[in-house]
Amino acid sequence: MLNSTSIDTEPCLSFDGLTLWFYSNRTGGVGGLDIYSTTRAFIGGPWSAPVVDVSLNSPQSDYSPFIVLGDTEIYFSSNRPGSVPMSTSANLSLDVWRATRAAPGQPWSTPVNVTELNSPGGELQFSMTLDGTECYFLTTGWGNPGGANNSIYRSTRAGMGLPWSGPTIVAELYNGKTHRDVEISSDGLQLIYTEFQPSPISRLYVYAATRPDRNSPFGTPVNWSELNNVGTLQGVNSITLSQQGDEAILGVGFPSASGNQELMRTRRSVAYGQGCGGAAALALAGNAPNVGGNWDLVTANVDAVSPAAFTFFGSSPTALPLDGIGAPGCGSFVDLPFLSLSAAPVAGVATLSIPVPAAPALIGQVFFSQSACLTAGNLLGIFASNGLKSVLGG
Repeated sequence: MLNSTSIDTEPCLSFDGLTLWFYSNRTGGVGGLDIYSTTRAFIGGPWSAPVVDVSLNSPQSDYSPFIVLGDTEIYFSSNRPGSVPMSTSANLSLDVWRATRAAPGQPWSTPVNVTELNSPGGELQFSMTLDGTECYFLTTGWGNPGGANNSIYRSTRAGMGLPWSGPTIVAELYNGKTHRDVEISSDGLQLIYTEFQPSPISRLYVYAATRPDRNSPFGTPVNWSELNNVGTLQGVNSITLSQQGDEAILGVGFPSASGNQELMRTRRSVAYGQGCGGAAALALAGNAPNVGGNWDLVTANVDAVSPAAFTFFGSSPTALPLDGIGAPGCGSFVDLPFLSLSAAPVAGVATLSIPVPAAPALIGQVFFSQSACLTAGNLLGIFASNGLKSVLGG
């Protein structure tokens, strides 16, 4: 049981997805807000009882944890002694702090202030790329044109352990709105964040922005609309995404009787590769399957000459181009399929609904799937979809 009747929010998943960090003001902590961690034996498994680490927390506020690959380095925000004084009062601002440890489960070193990232404004929600050379965080300092509204800032460095450069605003994503979370993907190509919007309902919304490479600006952000109505107050305050992109842990607003913010989990199947087709590519999509439930797979843009869409299943992916055998632009994305199912299309859309046995031993099993249909549009006589990675949950 992760949640309490207190605040439980701002989650961060470890690189392997087996440890979750978050902050809470539940009883039994060290200060007003404390960082907790919980573990699980496998993806989709139950979480252990959260524990607070005395060596990491302080009598002040400690939150916004970000754990580095290996679980031996952590960044977080705190207004403990040693933080930069606020420009508007005698209080200490929220600063980014860092601690290390010899191995998971060992005590943390005395946290140190990451001075080059901090200002008289508040800095929080630090995250960085896997190579440790680029970080993103929220701040009201550093000349933020949003004033009291948090904006997304970025800093770089030449390598692990070296000082960070002076932070600069991510200009292409600035709009004056306030934010509550930001997380960069390990490869640095996707930024997910929460942002306040006054409409359609006044609350926080989740957005994702991507870029083709690390030297390019981020493109137009996309609202993850499936999360727009999650929670009852504030919306989704914070979000962390698994390295595979198929699991998200949310910090969600609820009434104060429930603690004001609670942790929630959601899953999805992840597409990979590119389908081929006529006017539109054959496309495979699906829900995140759970044991005891239905696994729904939808193949869209099926060629009109094909009596069915054929979906293949395997336990590992591949990426084999089919251009050389008469299907330009097509690829094979499932290695050694062990099962094939078919469904007749209706208006170009074929739907499979597969009942998943209620067997807990299946939780965590990974499947790769791809659809194909007949066509007269190439010499091979087949259009192929993208691949789809799905993990069975509980």
